[in-house]
Amino acid sequence: MKSLQTIQKTFRIFQNLTKMAYIFCIVGASVCAVGVLCVMMWYTKGEVISLFGKPVIMFVGSESQSQMLAVLLSEMVFLITDAVLLGFVNYYLKIEQAEGTPFTKNGANLIKKIGIRCIYMPIVATIISSVIMDCFDVQKNFDFSNFSSVATGIALILISFVFCYGAELEQRIHSLERNDQE
Repeated sequence: MKSLQTIQKTFRIFQNLTKMAYIFCIVGASVCAVGVLCVMMWYTKGEVISLFGKPVIMFVGSESQSQMLAVLLSEMVFLITDAVLLGFVNYYLKIEQAEGTPFTKNGANLIKKIGIRCIYMPIVATIISSVIMDCFDVQKNFDFSNFSSVATGIALILISFVFCYGAELEQRIHSLERNDQE
């Protein structure tokens, strides 16, 4: 039982870390959205922010306005995708804490769904990001590799099979204990 307590404590720590990462993703996406609005105001020659009656120049550099918009929108898509995935992980960790063990059919199914989402959601985000970059005619200077998310998704699916097997073993043990008591 000591191992199960260690697992529960570790899952609780990961639940807290997941919540923090989720919040950071939401804040980051919000900052990107504000940045998009600021670039659009700047693009229309409007003052974005003024301090003591003088406009504050926020965007300095060689980037064009369309490049800034494309990068901000692209990053916002990735941050929203990460926030959604982290929301699903947080939900699983909450359910796991309530059930008291990761070895349940429900937990295994949730892990498998998260694994599947880890495979396709970043790919969809990459496609959307590529479309955004093409719409603004911006050179893609980013690494759009999804190997890590696909590998994570596959690992989670495999872990779900292990958890499902663990749930079956627990059911067998409980049924054997009931038979012994009778």
